[in-house]
Amino acid sequence: MAIRVIMTATIKPEDFDAFEKAYIDVTSKVRGTPGHVRDALLRGSADPTKYSLIAEWEDEEQFRTWADDPEHMRQSAAMYPFWADSFQRSVYEVRATLESYETPRSTPAAG
Repeated sequence: MAIRVIMTATIKPEDFDAFEKAYIDVTSKVRGTPGHVRDALLRGSADPTKYSLIAEWEDEEQFRTWADDPEHMRQSAAMYPFWADSFQRSVYEVRATLESYETPRSTPAAG
C-alpha cells in the first residue's frame, strides 16, 4: 500500500536558503531509490519557519528498508544540523486520493 512520510521541522530564518539547498542535495541522492516516488518541500505561509517534507513511497516496506540503511543516514546528513531540535516524522497509509482535475472530455462539434 502506498504511503506518505511527513517530516516537519522549525528552521531559523537565517538558515532558510542553506536548508533548502541541503534539501535539494539530499533529495537528488534519493532519486532512483527502489520504491521512492517523489518528494515535496513545503514552507508554512502563516509561519515561514515551519517546513514540511512530504515523501511518497510505493509501500512502507521499501521506505523502511531505505530508512534503516546506514547509507540513508549518510545521504541525509546535510539536513540534520538544521532540524536537529525540532524534527518529527510520521508515516501514513494512503487510503484514498482525489485529483482536482479531470481528463478533458471531447465535446461534440458544432453543426
